[in-house]
Amino acid sequence: MNVLASFLLVALLMSPIAAAGQSTTENAEARVYFQEGNRLYTEASRAPEPQRTMLLQRALGAYVDSLQIVRSRNALFNAAIVLGELERYDEAFNYFTEYLRVEGLSTEDRDEAVRRRDALRPQIAVLRVRTDPEGALVWIDRKDLAPRGETPIELALPEGDHRLFVEKEGHVPLERTETMVRGQTVIAELALSPSTVEPSPPTIEPLPAVEPESVPAEPLTHSRPRLRNAAIGTAAATLATAGVALGLSLRGRTLREDYDRAAAQYQMSSDPNDLRRAEHLADRTDRFNLTADVFWGATIGLGISAIVSYGVHRGKQKREAPQVGLSVSGEGAFASVRMPWGTVR
Repeated sequence: MNVLASFLLVALLMSPIAAAGQSTTENAEARVYFQEGNRLYTEASRAPEPQRTMLLQRALGAYVDSLQIVRSRNALFNAAIVLGELERYDEAFNYFTEYLRVEGLSTEDRDEAVRRRDALRPQIAVLRVRTDPEGALVWIDRKDLAPRGETPIELALPEGDHRLFVEKEGHVPLERTETMVRGQTVIAELALSPSTVEPSPPTIEPLPAVEPESVPAEPLTHSRPRLRNAAIGTAAATLATAGVALGLSLRGRTLREDYDRAAAQYQMSSDPNDLRRAEHLADRTDRFNLTADVFWGATIGLGISAIVSYGVHRGKQKREAPQVGLSVSGEGAFASVRMPWGTVR
């Protein structure tokens, strides 16, 4: 780069006109870094090597500090020039690209930036991405970092294979690999397809009646435990009812024996009190026997229900059916059940 031209460029950028409009405290801080970069760049233009390289690096650092506060076009342009002199051509190209995206550039400023950027093309590999529609975000190699910009865009990349990610809201994301070669421009023309629009949630309406044949049968793995549990519960109730009925029957037998003794006593004494006692015992015996008969009937009913439930359960499992024994006598009714229960889960 011509030293005199560089000096004149820096002098122009340091003029009050170039710095106009930066009145806030934030802009003032950015301007301090920008002016420091200009000062260091001016010193570098007159310094011999290796001091020149060191001063250029310090100038670049000052411009970057300024850009971290405000992305001013002057700092972008000067940083791109310094990067080019440091032979960091990829970064210089990308800084010029960002500069050219700034709105409000004059024709002279735009032409100067384009000329400088094009002069870097033989030294770099360029990827030009265009999409239809435009305005898609572009990532290179990594999606976890910020996007590199929006289409259409040109990016300088190191040689080799690079992964390109393109996304635009309302369109299907694209991903492809491009091979970059120094001195060449790879053009990626991409047509973005609209993504499928998710249907809006339907309004809730009463469900139509389901025909019996359309109702799916309940899975056997669900019906078996319920049938088995129902059989177990009914069998437990049967045993409890049978216990009550047995207790009532035994109590009725005891009262019957008391009645027999009271009746014998009345026959010997003809005492009205013995008669009343015998009649009272006879009434109590009848009541206990009647209640016992009711509980025995309930026991038989529950037992049959348990047998039926378990029989259906065993039938589904294709196992041996339960064996049932019933006996009824004047003393009461008794039921016996033999069930191969298997493993309880």
